[in-house]
Amino acid sequence: MLTKKPATRLCCIGLSETLMQLKPPLGIFGGTFDPVHLGHICPVQEAAQETQIENIALMPCYIPSHKNPAVASSQHRLNMLALVCADYPLFHLDPRDIKRGKPTFSLDSLQELRAAMPTTPLCFFIGSDSLQNLCSWHQWQTLFSLCHFVVCERKNESVYNVTENSHTSAQLQELLNNRQTIDPLVLHNSLAGHIYLANTQTVTISSTEIRNKIINNQSVKENLPTKVVDYIHQHKLYQPRTDFC
Repeated sequence: MLTKKPATRLCCIGLSETLMQLKPPLGIFGGTFDPVHLGHICPVQEAAQETQIENIALMPCYIPSHKNPAVASSQHRLNMLALVCADYPLFHLDPRDIKRGKPTFSLDSLQELRAAMPTTPLCFFIGSDSLQNLCSWHQWQTLFSLCHFVVCERKNESVYNVTENSHTSAQLQELLNNRQTIDPLVLHNSLAGHIYLANTQTVTISSTEIRNKIINNQSVKENLPTKVVDYIHQHKLYQPRTDFC
């Protein structure tokens, strides 16, 4: 088990950053969103409030490099996310991964965003499970030159309760020692390079569980925004029949 000890040494803001006027940070939240549900929305909302980040791009994957292909089409997933963005002002839709039309990595989109917004701190929102696996991501070291990471706790599974091998535990501990900040303002005052652990609610539902509920004719009203439920019903997504609500 890791020791919960925030790093006392923070990366210094580079000279180039001190000479420029940084813009408000942009949050980025990627995923398959198949379908998007409250387990995606609520923890990110809470983490955004805690870190005072007021703008988050929802970035659906085209075909994730680490998962099976999505069940719903890219267009349906975009449409469901657009419904969420219309009701939650915090979010806006960024379809660049889908428009790329090929398997993609987080690095690709972050590099594009950094080139387009050189004075905007980028904050990549992930769950604690993703943080535990971060060192297996494509060119993960490079990501810290492009963005911060805001970690939402999931399923009461603290990032400090690592059950994998000792190498993974030690690697994550070193990463947190070098990168963690407990001050959300650091995410506003530097372009990239830090990890912030946000205190968010426990949400246990997954997209897979929601799809299975729909297949088994069980209600999903408590798990999805109302407009997303209506959209799934209207387009008969994930289901052999339509009377699941």
